[in-house]
Amino acid sequence: MAQWEEGLALDMPATSREEVLYGLLVKDLLNGGSYDVEVEEPPLTFTVDYTCGDELEGDVYRLLIVAEVDGEEDHEILHQFTEEVLQELTEEARNLMDQVEPLGAQASGGVVFRRVDEDDERWDLVVPDWLAPDGAEVPFGFRTYLKEGGGAWPEDAALDAHGRVLVVPFDGQLYLFGTPMPPDEDED
Repeated sequence: MAQWEEGLALDMPATSREEVLYGLLVKDLLNGGSYDVEVEEPPLTFTVDYTCGDELEGDVYRLLIVAEVDGEEDHEILHQFTEEVLQELTEEARNLMDQVEPLGAQASGGVVFRRVDEDDERWDLVVPDWLAPDGAEVPFGFRTYLKEGGGAWPEDAALDAHGRVLVVPFDGQLYLFGTPMPPDEDED
């Protein structure tokens, strides 16, 4: 079976903190997703694993998608499948937007981003890749800390109380939102 890789991008508006939050939710839902795909016409089967990154360019949130595929190379079918998955996940992200809980805010200048050891990584903390300090593993190899006092922000107790905590940068501020754990994506 052939192994191949495809890079894709999805641009979304980022003109409000809610739009940035929405982009981060879509990223979190897709990142790490694995699918077994069976297509009837043309007859084709493959497995695809998605990893995601992101960047901010002006008023555009860009979701960077890498699809690692085991199976016959067919870029058109992969693009169609990825569009279908994104349609489902964007709807799920819209539903999650209704469930998020604001957890606080800090001025961007009052927070610092530091690399953390693998044992200290938090899979339940979602921070945009562009905020990662040099040399940090994304998406989980860094955390946010308060400049004053040096404590983790959010604290572990806040992370433990929510499925995910998202750090949303917008207009010189960093906002925290807590959300329930997304359901498993084991569907075909």
